[in-house]
Amino acid sequence: MLWWRKWRKKTTLEDDNPVEALEYLAAFVKAGLSPSSAWREIPRPLKAESPLGMIQAALAPGSTGTQATGLTQAIEQATLHASAEWRMLGAAWSVARDSGSPLAPTLDALAVSMRDRDHTRREIAATLAGPVATMRLVMVLPVLALGGGALTGANTVGILLGTPVGLIALTLAAFLMGAAWWWMAILQRDALPDPHPEELALELFSISTTGGALPESAWMRVGAALDKYDLPGSAGPEGEALTTLSRRVGVPVSALATARASMIRHRWRTDALAGINRLGVTAVIPLGVLVLPAFVLVAIVPMALALWSNTTLT
Repeated sequence: MLWWRKWRKKTTLEDDNPVEALEYLAAFVKAGLSPSSAWREIPRPLKAESPLGMIQAALAPGSTGTQATGLTQAIEQATLHASAEWRMLGAAWSVARDSGSPLAPTLDALAVSMRDRDHTRREIAATLAGPVATMRLVMVLPVLALGGGALTGANTVGILLGTPVGLIALTLAAFLMGAAWWWMAILQRDALPDPHPEELALELFSISTTGGALPESAWMRVGAALDKYDLPGSAGPEGEALTTLSRRVGVPVSALATARASMIRHRWRTDALAGINRLGVTAVIPLGVLVLPAFVLVAIVPMALALWSNTTLT
């Protein structure tokens, strides 16, 4: 069994992480490397068909990706239909190129944003591991009860499958377990709030205005990038409010947009952790209402029927 786990670890390949790619890019560009050279120097991913692998293949010697236009086209082709994180990188690169924003600060800001998102997701997954493991363990108990009944010498399986009462109990137990699984899946889904639709738009707006674009044209560029890369987000009332505030107090609107996006992101993280903490309590409801009766139907009812049959024969 141990060799199987080792083999799976060796043969299971993970997708390259855009957060790590951004960290490398920011460091390389700060050190003076050109964008094309910076992309080529990122450690090669395990999967060649990953977005990073596709970009590096396009930048290989002899390809058209050695020029700036080729690099932009390679990033667009690799990220346009990739995961949401890679599409965010592609949209940010597109906005920075069109607005003429400095590349190193743009990569730094995007790396901070995506690192915060990645850290939040990992923290949420770690917090969610406890309640999920508990739910899975409890849902296996009715199955373990059948084995326990067989070890005691009672023909619980035969009663469940060979008698009308047993078949009715087994059918009800299966229905209750299916309902419990469905209920728990809904609880897990609702424990994570949806990201705020204006956060990403504000990040891209900050990148665009850093390059000197007017707020109105910056919002148009951001909207076009969000539509192109199929990303949620909109300017909403936040854009007009930040633009008005910036012009009134004389503060750069890019700094206000970055601060507002960070505030929204941290608020989402707090709400997500609160929802997961509530999940540890709300998960008890389907366990008590559905799983416990299923356990009684599968374990207690056939055991009682077996004892009653033995008593009657005696």
